[in-house]
Amino acid sequence: MSTPQPPQSGDARPGPEPETLHLADTPGYPLARSVEMPGAIGYPTGSLSFRLGALQLRAEGQTEALAEEARGGTGRITITHRIPALVLTGRYALDARPDEIHEIDTAGNLRPLSAEARQPTLPAGARAVAVSHPDDETVRKWTDRADAHRTKLMKTENGRQVLIQYGTHNESYFDIFNGSSSVSSTLRKKWAEKGITQRMSQHTYDSTDPEAPAGPQPSVGDQLSAGTRPSAGDQQPVNDWQDPQEGGTYNAHAWLQRTTVQTALTTEAARIQQREPEKAERLRAAATAGEGFSKSVQQTGNDGSQITPMTQDNVYTAIDRHSGEVPAVSPQEMARYNGLAPFHDEEAQAPRAGQQDQQDQQGQSEEPEEPEDWIALSDEDRAVIQGFGAAAYHDEAHQGPQATDTLHTGDCTARLEDVRITTRLTPDGAPADVTVELPDLALSIDDEQWEGSVADVARERLAAMRFVHTLLQDAIAETVRHAAYTGVAGYAHPQDGRS
Repeated sequence: MSTPQPPQSGDARPGPEPETLHLADTPGYPLARSVEMPGAIGYPTGSLSFRLGALQLRAEGQTEALAEEARGGTGRITITHRIPALVLTGRYALDARPDEIHEIDTAGNLRPLSAEARQPTLPAGARAVAVSHPDDETVRKWTDRADAHRTKLMKTENGRQVLIQYGTHNESYFDIFNGSSSVSSTLRKKWAEKGITQRMSQHTYDSTDPEAPAGPQPSVGDQLSAGTRPSAGDQQPVNDWQDPQEGGTYNAHAWLQRTTVQTALTTEAARIQQREPEKAERLRAAATAGEGFSKSVQQTGNDGSQITPMTQDNVYTAIDRHSGEVPAVSPQEMARYNGLAPFHDEEAQAPRAGQQDQQDQQGQSEEPEEPEDWIALSDEDRAVIQGFGAAAYHDEAHQGPQATDTLHTGDCTARLEDVRITTRLTPDGAPADVTVELPDLALSIDDEQWEGSVADVARERLAAMRFVHTLLQDAIAETVRHAAYTGVAGYAHPQDGRS
């Protein structure tokens, strides 16, 4: 990628015709069970699913450079451009299968798609965005430092109890980080995203040393009451840090990663509950323990939105003086981290026509107020939970029973206007990463031929099931991201030299 010249706001120039991008076919996403079937189908009630194929995406209009921003002191530049509109076209199939699954080896009768249409678009020579991982020497020194902290904690009663409690759930944490499911894959991706956790880990290493002498200090509680900042000699507060590249704080990132792990454990437990109940219970126990620990951390004046700077010795003192009582955590508050809950609740029994409107009018669709002793979830937290749920829902669709009948097929379209793409460049002008900002997706479906109970239920289900739209929107964003990153005509920055 050539180094772009500083863009002028509103700069647009004619270029090659945008290429058509292809998205992968979707599996049959479950919509509802126990739906009354049309008379021509050989069973009275069945389960509905909805799948998409032959999905094509094309940019309309010329790309337009919008802005350039240099982050002070880092040598990094971000450039932003817009695509006036993206047009999605494709085919859908509304499928059914009997409620009682029989051994029928069929997969619906939607027109077979070409091999090209069944694959996502990755242009020839596509460069994957590299995820930076620490080298072996860095991992070794971090591990040695963690072991030294463990040794120091073992010298106090409370420190030993902390290690014992965390050791109880080590197997669950290992399983969730190293598993093969979409939940574990999503966790690893979120953990390494943008390299923030790696930079934060290096800062933690640099600002702590359990062998360093402790400085005189009052208790954290005394300092909080007095409104002063904790200190210990010349020690640097561990959590008084801001990411030099992304700008977020230590606490904000740590707290969001806390939500990430909690969600992964809880969602995976829900996903495997039927076939591995003992492991599911073990994962839920680890998540519950983590939530209790999070509440204890809040008592120090720290969470995602508030910061009480604490040095290494402040942390040791807080552990040593802790009462040992962990705040209670209820199953209801942990259920919030189950990304699959909206799907399981909605899919269990489809509402009849008009039922959702009645619920909305009565205010039943609003989220209930949560008790004050629960950890409050931010919009960013909820987005993490929804993302895990969408990925797990996609997994369940792939692994679930196949449909035996296709009730309806037709065209589907969507138009997304004013798409913003931001590219972060390295000091030498190469792309470091690309992010895509899309408007909300409204999928238009040719459903004029739908009739009867199936039509009523399917329309309401598709309107209510956010996962279908979320997954499709994520697929579009990822496809456009790859196209912009690799310089595909019509999607890359207009000054990239290839669009």
